[in-house]
Amino acid sequence: MTVSESVSYTAKFGHRAENRLRETVLRKSLQLAAVAVFTLPLLGFPGCGIKKTERLPPEKVRPLQTATLAELVARLQRQQAAITSINARAELVPATGSAYSGVIEEYRDIRAFVLAQRRPAAENGGAPRQQIRVIGQAPIVRKNIFDMVADDERFQIFIPSRNKFIVGPTKLEKRSEKPIENLRPQHLLEALFLEAPWPDTPVLVEENEFGGQRYYALSEVVLNEAGRMALHRKWWFERSALELMRAQRFDPEGRLVADIHYSEWREWDGVRYPRRIELVRPQDDYRLTLILKELTLNQPLEAEKFHLEKPEGAELVELKRESEKAAEKQP
Repeated sequence: MTVSESVSYTAKFGHRAENRLRETVLRKSLQLAAVAVFTLPLLGFPGCGIKKTERLPPEKVRPLQTATLAELVARLQRQQAAITSINARAELVPATGSAYSGVIEEYRDIRAFVLAQRRPAAENGGAPRQQIRVIGQAPIVRKNIFDMVADDERFQIFIPSRNKFIVGPTKLEKRSEKPIENLRPQHLLEALFLEAPWPDTPVLVEENEFGGQRYYALSEVVLNEAGRMALHRKWWFERSALELMRAQRFDPEGRLVADIHYSEWREWDGVRYPRRIELVRPQDDYRLTLILKELTLNQPLEAEKFHLEKPEGAELVELKRESEKAAEKQP
């Protein structure tokens, strides 16, 4: 072996030995670190534990309640019977558009005055079973943005800024390309007055969980025009308080028509009622939030409060159902 070969061999051997030494030191260091992680908490050193347990104070612990299908249906029936009229001042936040339409517009700080009443069918005496009037005012100046009324048969809407007086049947299925024009007073009626399942209609109950909360969900099923079972309505109860948090309604094809969220339940005139109601109408491409500021329940409301007269000079816009248009075209 030459001198140069000897030097090269020695250098190569030295590098290998150095690498083995580094690997040995690293392995020993990792072993010591692992021992420290598991032994230091046992010796009482704070802040070195792997798992941290946080105990909630007793007042924040929300144990789950249980209820049967019959008990949950009875809750809905009691809520339906408890409210006959509503007189409210509220903040109304309508928003139109969605990720599907590509446009979102929000109208902030609308002061709303809401009158609504509902009579059981046996007490009608020929009068409308449901009536509602909603007046919306602009911020600061508090000028009327809209004034609208509806009953079981027809709705009327006056929009001062456009000087238009719009009338049409309550069950109008026509959808406007401008989502805010799909806002109807009768949609609010559905959100304000809860309806229990129909008698003798099949109702299913399930347990569900999402968003870290547990729910009971009731599903009402009916026969559609094709004679097949279809989901009609659904109610969601939060398990810790058994309060109604959500009500949904579907059309015969299973499309979501109304999605109503209830929150901040409290006592009003001795009756529990939500302070915040959010109504989502996916097929009409709008949603609105109603935040109650003042509320009087179950007081008599005069019939004239639900009468809206067409202002002189306002343009009359009459909307008709497709079936009515077809009938008019027939000779």
